[in-house]
Amino acid sequence: MKNAKLFICHHPVVIPLYKNMAEIARKYDKDAKIILLKINHEYFSEFDIKPYEKYFDEIIEFDFIGYKRNFFVGFYEILKFKNKLKKTISESLRNFEVIDLFLADSAWLPVNILLYSLSRQKNIKSIVKISFVDPVGAQTKINKVKSFFCFAYTLFFKCYRINVITTLNGKFVNFVYALNTPGNLITIINPTSRLSEKAFAEDKSLFAYPIISKNIPLKKRDMVIIFGDSSIFDVYSEYLPSYEVFVKKMALFMQAIEKKYPDCKLYFKPHPSDGNKIMPGIDIKKYNLLDNSADAQVLFDRFGPRIRAVYAFSSFSIIFGSFFSIPSYFFYRCMFNGAGINKFDSLYHQDNLRSKFIFFISDLKEIGKIDNLKKTAQSNTKDINNKFRKLLKV
Repeated sequence: MKNAKLFICHHPVVIPLYKNMAEIARKYDKDAKIILLKINHEYFSEFDIKPYEKYFDEIIEFDFIGYKRNFFVGFYEILKFKNKLKKTISESLRNFEVIDLFLADSAWLPVNILLYSLSRQKNIKSIVKISFVDPVGAQTKINKVKSFFCFAYTLFFKCYRINVITTLNGKFVNFVYALNTPGNLITIINPTSRLSEKAFAEDKSLFAYPIISKNIPLKKRDMVIIFGDSSIFDVYSEYLPSYEVFVKKMALFMQAIEKKYPDCKLYFKPHPSDGNKIMPGIDIKKYNLLDNSADAQVLFDRFGPRIRAVYAFSSFSIIFGSFFSIPSYFFYRCMFNGAGINKFDSLYHQDNLRSKFIFFISDLKEIGKIDNLKKTAQSNTKDINNKFRKLLKV
């Protein structure tokens, strides 16, 4: 094989997108080798990747690395990582004349090192960095002290300089590059959003999420998923009533959902950071518990046509649900005071996020209000796939 498509994955969230891109590439270029560089973030410890292995000709795994207080331990891990990369380049990647590289627009340390090293390989002919539109819920700043620590940490090996982004009170948010890095940046937007049709045609950097799934008859829509978050009260207490009232409201809300869907199987998906904690107000005995072997995007990719509706207090999972034309509901308005409602409305009412498949519940009567929307195939699926075909150079 003379050419390859190389995907860097440092978190399970991008696996369904890569799978769809791999299917498009394979359809038009059966000779290209499709390779996944899988960086084993802790979320992969429970994630079931087996259903996705068939879409990649080769999966090369790397240990996850990060900045550690014990520099000697961190340096040893990074040295192992770079040695594995050197071996991968010499034994596998150098066998191809042309490699097209795809990766999330991430400044986390393992991605940073990979981008720095691979961008200098002569056979890497194109680099595409992928970003998802994501509402930002808090004011942020560059933490100069932590950014300097990361800079000092990387003086002994080569990567791009980064900044550490935190909330105003110092809580970590993300790593971002301090300067421009190689490659073209594209943004994945909602294929059902109001913005997508016009922007999709005019803006070469915007790509509607490609949906590739089999149609299942309407009578098979028998799943309702609640996406949980056990930290709601701790994080947003300023917008909520007393804890007792909050729990009572949550219990009433869940009871209303249970009453609304007597013909469906109810599922509860805890937040990945919740561990064994269950969201206040929910009677878990009435739900099928979903573990972290699959995150929201994977669930939609596997079961999308079966899902009748999804609900969350406030989660980007709702946005992803609408990508798949699943009736998707936020219910923070049922719990928040006016200030909280205004704050969160401003986050989620961006044109590139809004969709007829997203609904904001203000009272219990609105549960299931948009479930009768006809779930039809995307009218511009062909255009979406053709745009990705050009991006993939197939």
